[in-house]
Amino acid sequence: MSAESKSKGVLILVSVSLGNPGDITQRAKELFKDCNVLIGEESRTTSTLLKSLSVSKEFFLCNEHSKPEDIRELGEKVLANDLSVLISDAGTPGIEDPGKELVQEVLKRGGVVKSAPGPIAFGAALSISGFQISPFTFCGFLSRESSDRKRELTQYLKSGNTFVFYETPYRYKAVLHDLDFIFKKTKEERQIFFCLDLTLETEFQFRGKIGELIRIVDTLPKGNPVITVSQRKNSSFSKTVKKSFLKKK
Repeated sequence: MSAESKSKGVLILVSVSLGNPGDITQRAKELFKDCNVLIGEESRTTSTLLKSLSVSKEFFLCNEHSKPEDIRELGEKVLANDLSVLISDAGTPGIEDPGKELVQEVLKRGGVVKSAPGPIAFGAALSISGFQISPFTFCGFLSRESSDRKRELTQYLKSGNTFVFYETPYRYKAVLHDLDFIFKKTKEERQIFFCLDLTLETEFQFRGKIGELIRIVDTLPKGNPVITVSQRKNSSFSKTVKKSFLKKK
C-alpha cells in the first residue's frame, strides 16, 4: 500500500503545471507512479505528460463528455482501490472542470479526497496583478451568450471587489468587448490585468485600462487567458478597512 494511502478509497487531486513543465512537483511525479488508478482530462494531454515523466500507465478520462454513469463508474473504481489520482490538463483539478463532479461522487460514497497542491491559474494571476486582492471573487467561466455575460459582469462590478475569471482561447476577445461595453455603461474606471499562457515563453501580460486593451486585442493570438479586474478605489470595503486602521493608530 502506498505511503499516501492508509485505507481504500483515497482520491488525490494532483496539480500539474499551467504550461511550463518545470513547475510540476516531485510529489506529483511519485503519485503518478504509485497510484492504482489514474484519471486525466484529455487523452492526448495526459499521454504527453506521462511520457515526459517516463511513466507508463493506463488511465481513465473525466471530462465534459463524461456522463453521470461514467462518473459513478469512476467513483466505484476509486472506492475499490487504495490510491487514485485525478489530474486536469493544466493547473489544479476540481476547479472549473468536471473533476469536481468526481470529487462529489467519491465523498458521497464515503471515500477520502486529498490534495497535492501546486499551480492554479487564478492564484498566479492575482499574485502578480499588483492589485488589492482581499477580498476577491473568483468567477470561473462566464456564460457563452453575450447578453448573459453582460448581466454577470454588471453584478460582479457592483460588489466593488477585485474579481478574476477564466475564458476560452476562442471567446476571450468577445468577452473583453463585453467588459468594455459594461465599463462604459456603468462609467467604471478600473484597471485590468490580462494574461495569456501563464508561465510559458509566449506569456503575454497587459495592465491598464480596458480601452487600451481593446485597441490591441485583435492583434493578440489564441491562448489560455486569465482576466483580473481591480477593486473599485472607493469601494465600501476599502473605506471600512481604512477607518479601522486609522482607529487602531
